[in-house]
Amino acid sequence: MNTVSIEKNYKDWNWENVYVAKNKYISLAVVPSAGGRILEYNLGEVPSLWLNPELLGKTFPATDKVKTNEWRNYGGYRLVPIPVENCSVDKNGNRGKRWPPPAIIGDAKYEITVKKNTLGFQTIEVKSGVQQLPVPKFFGSKGFVYSDKIEEELQYSRTLYIDLHSSLVYIDHTLQNVGNTTIKRGLKISSQHISETKRGLHDGENYVAYVPFDEKLKLPNGKQFEITTNPDQRWRYLNRNRFKLDKNNPEHLEKYYNHGTNWNGEVAPGIFEVEYDYNQMAGLHIIASDSWLCYVNKKTNTAFAKIMEAYDPRLEYDQGLNNAIFCSGLSEGYIETEVQTPLYNLAPNQSFKYREIHGAAQIDNGPVLSVNMAGIITKKMSFIEAEKKITGTYGVFNEGKAILQFKTGDTILKSQELQEVNPLKIFKLNIAVDTPDHHLDTVQIVIIDINKKETVLDTFYF
Repeated sequence: MNTVSIEKNYKDWNWENVYVAKNKYISLAVVPSAGGRILEYNLGEVPSLWLNPELLGKTFPATDKVKTNEWRNYGGYRLVPIPVENCSVDKNGNRGKRWPPPAIIGDAKYEITVKKNTLGFQTIEVKSGVQQLPVPKFFGSKGFVYSDKIEEELQYSRTLYIDLHSSLVYIDHTLQNVGNTTIKRGLKISSQHISETKRGLHDGENYVAYVPFDEKLKLPNGKQFEITTNPDQRWRYLNRNRFKLDKNNPEHLEKYYNHGTNWNGEVAPGIFEVEYDYNQMAGLHIIASDSWLCYVNKKTNTAFAKIMEAYDPRLEYDQGLNNAIFCSGLSEGYIETEVQTPLYNLAPNQSFKYREIHGAAQIDNGPVLSVNMAGIITKKMSFIEAEKKITGTYGVFNEGKAILQFKTGDTILKSQELQEVNPLKIFKLNIAVDTPDHHLDTVQIVIIDINKKETVLDTFYF
């Protein structure tokens, strides 16, 4: 199935070769010269990814000799090796943190190839150079401080593909230890999302992220969640970078001396919402209890979801987290949805693989209540007994038909065809039904795609 093309100067970005995967619903653009990043993932004409206009067409040398203000952040879909706290060296040569993060794996040029997988889909495959750790760090008059020896060598690769009739993007990540010592590493994989309707408008309340949580899953400090800043830090940042503040002004204190007002909390049972705030540069740390995150553009009612591997409390995670949501104040700002893999012990030549699946859909409104391989639930299915009516509201990832199935156990008693569905069409269910006379225990909505594959979208239990 041919879905990939190689475009010169795609959308006037000024890069010679951009690899574009496209069907009638979505478009993706992968730029090898921009750290191999995905810099476009659109549903129809609606973009999800923020693209740094200041770095269009730029390519940087493959060196980790970069200073604090030299982060080559192209935008889009980026990654860093974790933990980041031990990727560099301090003045005494001890392991520490550096910003910008390691550059060979983060923003240097990648190798790229187009292949075909065993399913018959064209793939876009990228591979980084070899990332050596620890990286040097700049200390002013002391210059760059280097480690006495190379302690780790990593290489990252990513394979993605799409099909012709879906908004789903299948992404496989691989991190390989190409050094000669055993290491412990994982990956933080982030999407930097658009967070304003036009540049400078700062209407971030229209751009939100949802994460599912469970009260039983607590952070290592025992808290349900944490905000990665405090009122003093926020005040200093705004006063230094945005506008002058006055602690004798009660209005300023109420508005800005806090953790931010964009952490909207539990907006539906077990669902936390973050809205973007240009004046709140901080992150939300909370364990995602279900295998998804979702970014929503409320102006267009478009949702871009990530389906990730399930959180496993038996595994080790950096800071105890399998995800994070981050509001950045850099440039014009963006909101990030971040997936964190577990940490793996890798012997020389060993690697780990991690799969993400991204999906996009038109929805009616938020909050997003659940995400699965069929689509997005914004109003769960309910059965109104008095009216014999079933209701629900969804976005779907695949082109096909929606079918209502009445079941007892695994036996389908009756099926009812509902409507044609696709990712660009909101799916609203509000119909009267004639339930079978037999004992019912479930009703489910099944999406049957173009290839006759069935996926359950929602289930109601009697």
